Amino acid sequence: MKLNKYLAAGCLAASAIFVSAASSFAQDKAEVDNYIKTFGFLVGERSGLSELQFTDAEFAVFVEGMKTALSGAKAPADMQAVGEKMSAYLRERADKNLAEIAKKNEEKSASFWKDLDNNKKIVKTPSGLAYEIKEQGKAPMPTDKSVVTINYTGKLINGEVFDSSANAGQPAVFPLDKVIAGFREGLQKIGKGGKITLYIPAKLGYGNQALPGIPAGSTLIFDVDLLDVADAPAQPEAPVVPQIQQN
Repeated sequence: MKLNKYLAAGCLAASAIFVSAASSFAQDKAEVDNYIKTFGFLVGERSGLSELQFTDAEFAVFVEGMKTALSGAKAPADMQAVGEKMSAYLRERADKNLAEIAKKNEEKSASFWKDLDNNKKIVKTPSGLAYEIKEQGKAPMPTDKSVVTINYTGKLINGEVFDSSANAGQPAVFPLDKVIAGFREGLQKIGKGGKITLYIPAKLGYGNQALPGIPAGSTLIFDVDLLDVADAPAQPEAPVVPQIQQN
């Protein structure tokens, strides 16, 4: 669950972005309001609040707590005891909500997977991964220890794109042992210069976890061009593609 790790790291990251954006000392109210709104969006997105699914009344109580802190009030004397119980409650609540969302999304994916089963171009592996090779490519073939260079587009079954190497304006380079299981297995089906479409079930992707643009329980589709394959260095420093990175 990202709730705990993002409550600190996510808010700090959002703060850094906000401070950087506001450093131009903009005087236009609409522009400043947009900065603040963007800051609020980042805090909301990266803090894990969406996993809790607060009601309007609960969110008002949450905001009241923030205002109390900002007023300079001292923390309650029993903060540690309350904090432990709070963490357990929030973790249980978030996990339950994510599990329910994941179940609904997996049910929605059932007909999609049924159609794939009837498509003779699609190969399905024992793990549950499905794929279609568009071009086989040539040696070298990647292993789970390889560093690969690829162009890729990742989308959901409704066609919505959640990530693409085009966003960076250049191919992505990363070690295969740092990505989700379905992607790691799929890339080893083709060689350098190969092209493949991967259909990754939630259990080989992010499972019940939700990420920006990827709801819990999502089937992931990747169109991938494998541009190059190299042996991993002793201490890999290659950047990892955010949307296919493991936690």
